[in-house]
Amino acid sequence: MPKRRPTGPCRPVALLAVLVATGAVTFTSGCARVGGERAATPAPTTAAHRALTLPETVLGLPRSKKPELTRVSRSSLERLRDQVTDATSTIEGAYARSARKADAVVVSGVSGTVTDLDGALARVLRPYPVKTFRTVEYGRYGGEARCGRGLTEDRRYLTVCGWADPETAGVVAFISAHRQLELNTEFFEIRDRLDGTTR
Repeated sequence: MPKRRPTGPCRPVALLAVLVATGAVTFTSGCARVGGERAATPAPTTAAHRALTLPETVLGLPRSKKPELTRVSRSSLERLRDQVTDATSTIEGAYARSARKADAVVVSGVSGTVTDLDGALARVLRPYPVKTFRTVEYGRYGGEARCGRGLTEDRRYLTVCGWADPETAGVVAFISAHRQLELNTEFFEIRDRLDGTTR
């Protein structure tokens, strides 16, 4: 991935677009009839559950089956599964070009019911080799998001961003042979592409 100009010294970046969750709960009240009878009140419809989907490309990178990358996505997904109840979807995948040291993006996520946003995010991010995670602007759905930087075992640069909201949680990891600048905008872009209910 090419170096990107930072949008500001260690400050959150606004989302590229604010998207509204699809679906709404609709209530229909019955009207009084002549003689005091009331029309039957239909049961309320339920808002559509959010579900995550895996795109074919992210940031121009194609899907990759490199074992060293897919191991990371699967391990992250296993931790994410433990943070939700009534899971409605799970995703995990890696994106990179064929070159041995090519830049890569690894993603994993799950949708369902997340009750402990702060704790879920802390537990999911803990295994990554990053000393400090900082909170970044979340945007929609009233969730939590954090990003941090570190190094992989083979001394490549690593940026890890995670999110959790009441219905989804996930992690996006950026791996590069080059020093990385702030990647909040890229994180938000990928997170929004993964959310299949917001298109």
